[in-house]
Amino acid sequence: MSGRVRVSPATAEEIDAAMAVWQHSHMIRRNGRPLARAHVRSAYARMAAPGAKLLLAREDGRAEDGGPGIIGTILGLQGLQDDGAGAPQPGLLHLSLLSVAPDRWGQHVGRSLLDGVVADGRERGYTEAQLWTHADNLRANRLYRALGFRRTGRVKIDDWGELLVHYRRPLTDS
Repeated sequence: MSGRVRVSPATAEEIDAAMAVWQHSHMIRRNGRPLARAHVRSAYARMAAPGAKLLLAREDGRAEDGGPGIIGTILGLQGLQDDGAGAPQPGLLHLSLLSVAPDRWGQHVGRSLLDGVVADGRERGYTEAQLWTHADNLRANRLYRALGFRRTGRVKIDDWGELLVHYRRPLTDS
């Protein structure tokens, strides 16, 4: 039976554990294919970047000591123009690195993480959120649509030759 799940900000000491959950989740989704080292280094740097807000889902009783263990990650950071190559775009929150421990897929952990990062973004004054996801990640695409994200029609190919699709949504309460 699963314990209570809480979403809260990560500490600097938790980044390695968050990276482990993120890597494991992606490797399972990719049928055992590991992520490139450069991609892992980039993700770690983004999680640790000043101004980035890394939120973690923790489940009571999951850690070896019986305390809360990390079962999910999401990162919210200032959106930049030109797909991350340009200047900051005022009001734009960029979401990245959403992952959930595979044994918790389909149990609303991702929804809790997204709800948490959206609420935090509103509190920090962001008015819109964006993200990219793999077109073939049906679970993620369903979740984003269910939470009000809409495809913009923009697409790009990632460094593995896989199709990414772009989503946006307002962060206003309307």
